[in-house]
Amino acid sequence: MFTKNICNLFTFLLASSCSATIIDCPIKLFFTIDTSETIALQESPPGSLVESIKEFMKIFAQNLENEEYRGQIQITWSLGGLHFSQKQVLFSQFTTKQSFIRNLSQIKYLGKGTYIDCALTNMTHEMTYSGTQAVLFSVVITDGHVTGSPCGGIKVAGDRARDQGIHIFSVAASRRVNELGMREIVGSPTEVYRDDYIVMEIVNGRPRMNTETIDRIIKVMILLVEETCLTDCCFCFIGPPGPVGNPGLKVSFSLKHSRMMKKIQSLI
Repeated sequence: MFTKNICNLFTFLLASSCSATIIDCPIKLFFTIDTSETIALQESPPGSLVESIKEFMKIFAQNLENEEYRGQIQITWSLGGLHFSQKQVLFSQFTTKQSFIRNLSQIKYLGKGTYIDCALTNMTHEMTYSGTQAVLFSVVITDGHVTGSPCGGIKVAGDRARDQGIHIFSVAASRRVNELGMREIVGSPTEVYRDDYIVMEIVNGRPRMNTETIDRIIKVMILLVEETCLTDCCFCFIGPPGPVGNPGLKVSFSLKHSRMMKKIQSLI
């Protein structure tokens, strides 16, 4: 009984210490923006949709706060971005949201064709070359149309990004989209990473910015951050090695991941 009480006390002290620990959780968010001809010429005057996308990103950034979340994790955001057509132009290295918003003024529509696969490849490089530990997100705003695929195709480039741990959200610039291309960008589950996200739509005959898209994506990001940064136990002790088990079966998601996906789907 004495030993049991000591163990219970020890467990309580560990749990108390765990709950008092704030886990640092840096987030890198990279915007990958299509400013090719199919985007620039969708609205009159030419380039006006690009200006709307810039305003959308400004509002998105303004809604991101460095904060202590649920008394468990400290969230800090770093933002960067590129825009693209046949070439890619980095308009912001990773920086604070204030500096990122200032850097948006550098975006001028490029015109010409659209190489989404090369944009995804460049995005992946920008997000991973430094090796800094962080939760990685990219918001890709495009129409899903391509004029060429010199970097292996959208699916291949998207898979490479996901292999590097990057969560990609696909956001339509307007309703004029190639939905297959939009879904290839994000992979699976599309109901989480695509889910009809859009920048501009026509409501009652007038263009309207869909800020609900921003709110929904941020909610999903926070749940994914919580999933990534929190662990089931804070204190783990190494014991003697156990017997070798039977080979496991490959599954798409762990039970924990499946529970997290259900939470996300309840939001969207």
